Formats: sequence, C-alpha cells, structure tokens
Amino acid sequence: MRSLDENIKKRLQRYYELKRTIAEKKHAQYLEGLYQDYPEIKDFENKRTEYSLNKIRANIKRENQKVQYYTEQILEIDQQLNIFLHENNIPLDYEKIKYECSFCQDTGWYHNDYCVCTEAALKILNQQDNPFAPPENMVFSAFDASIFSDKREKEFFCGNISPNEAIKGIKKMFTVFIDNFDQNFKNFYLFGSPGTGKTFMMACVANALREKGINVIFIKAVQLFEIMAKRRILLNSFNPDPVEQDTVRRIIDLIWKSEILCIDDLGLGAKGISNTYADFIALLDERLNSGLSTLITSNLKPKELANEYDERIGSRITGNYDLTPFEGKDVRREMAQTRKNKRP
Repeated sequence: MRSLDENIKKRLQRYYELKRTIAEKKHAQYLEGLYQDYPEIKDFENKRTEYSLNKIRANIKRENQKVQYYTEQILEIDQQLNIFLHENNIPLDYEKIKYECSFCQDTGWYHNDYCVCTEAALKILNQQDNPFAPPENMVFSAFDASIFSDKREKEFFCGNISPNEAIKGIKKMFTVFIDNFDQNFKNFYLFGSPGTGKTFMMACVANALREKGINVIFIKAVQLFEIMAKRRILLNSFNPDPVEQDTVRRIIDLIWKSEILCIDDLGLGAKGISNTYADFIALLDERLNSGLSTLITSNLKPKELANEYDERIGSRITGNYDLTPFEGKDVRREMAQTRKNKRP
C-alpha cells in the first residue's frame, strides 16, 4: 500500500467524491431524459417493482404458488424490457452509473490499495497546485474591515449601510458558505468599482476552501478567454502540436471540473477575445448542470453584462448567481495615499 501525505490523501478523497457526484448527477439527467423520450421504460420498471413487492409478501406468507407466479412475471417483464431496449438501441445496462474507472468505480480504492487510476489523479492534483492558485497573502486572517469607511453616505448603498457594515456582512455570508460548502451549492457575482475589496474577498474564500482540501481554480478572466481561444485555434488547426494540444486540454479539464472556479475581473479588458463567448457560456452551463460553484468578480453591474458581453452571459449570471455589490471609496488608492503622506 502506497504512503501519501495526509493533505494529499484529503485532496485525493475530495477529487474522487467530486468525480462520483458529477457522474451520478449526469446519470440522473440521462435517466430523466430517457424516461421522457421512452415512458414505456418507466412502465416496465413500475410493473417489475409491483411484482417484486408482491413476491416478497407471498414469501412472507409462504404462498409458494404465488411466489412462483410473480417470479415468472418478473422474468417476463425483464424479457419484454430487454427486447424494447434492443429495438430502440438503448443499452441494457442503462440503469448503471457510468463511472470513468471501471475498476474502482471512481472511489480511488481497489482490492485494499489505491487504484491504478490514482496515478493520473495525482498528476491532475499536482497541476492544480501550480497555475491557478489564489494569492497566498489574501486570507481572512489578513482581512481588516477597518479600512472600509464606517460612514453611511448616500452615494454608497443609498446611505442604508456603511461600506464597513457591508463588507462585514459579506464576510459573514461567505463564512456560512464555506462552512456548508458540501451541502450548499451557490454561485456568486461580486461587482463594484475598483478597490472595493472584491478580489481580496474572493481570494479569501478560495484560500479557506483550499485549506479544507477542496479543489479550487483562481484565474483572471482575460487568461481564461485566452486559454479558450487557444483551444479553438488548436481545434481548427490541420496539424496541431500534440504536446501543446494535450497541455491545453488538461488545463481546460481542470477549469471545467474544479469544485470551485473563481474568475477574477470579468471586465472590459476580457471582452471580445477571439469570439470565445460561446465557450464561456458552455463553461457556465456545464458547471451549473454539474452543481459546481463559480465565483466571479467584475467592475460591471449585472445589467451592464448583456451590453458589454452577450445577452446570454448576462441572463445566466443574473438568473443563477447571488448578486453581491461592493460599494465605497477605492481603499487601495486611499491606502497608497496614506503611505505616501507618511514618507519623510
């Protein structure tokens, strides 16, 4: 049995839990569509369930003739179902969840040892350590709410609360989100003018979740669009570099399947890179369908997204994300000015 660091063990366990969850959700969606297209399958299943329950009752009462009858009925139903599946080109094992690894069923464990598929999983986890980690210095222990004004001014939150009160409330909201991450699928769109704490707050959330062994990707929006544009170029190339193609494919896979994806600064700077909006929409849809949380920061208000990007992007974010406003003065500029004034 191989020996692994405790943190790696924890991350490996999370990795396989995520794979199983995604596979199970996709299978549930597959069955839902199958039953809609072929309601006869559900009828066969219901009849089989009915006969199975009757057989159990007959067994309890020791009614052997009825047991034999229901046994024959169940066999007949199964035969009829198999014929129906074959005629409609539906797999006989349609009820079985399709896990990626046929040995361990995406548990990472096979015959009292780590499965052979863990080698690939460890490579993915190692890749996740490097390219898209949140800034290490942006953590809740370094969070200082006092830098945000405690004055209630009409230009910020209509004067109802101060920036200081707002940032404390946002921190509390994200603390609840982190504590209940496994049971609480949510997406967040953090928006506001520069220097109001959006990126810092998102990085704090990302680092807190990483501490729990959760797979986090933290990436600039410009970088994300460039990666998607690069993939599109490679897909349309007649003779793509296989090494480069594999690298981009692995990166895309990391981004698409991360437990939590943090996209920083979805602003005008990321707009219009090689017409990748369709890919971005596909990413948002895939993560929504898989129940994977996404956090996005932007200087754009939700209603501005449709105008600056694409109406479909705007509708997906406004319809499926918790909209979290950040308002106040540019604390970065004020802190820089304070440092400047302190110089001799």
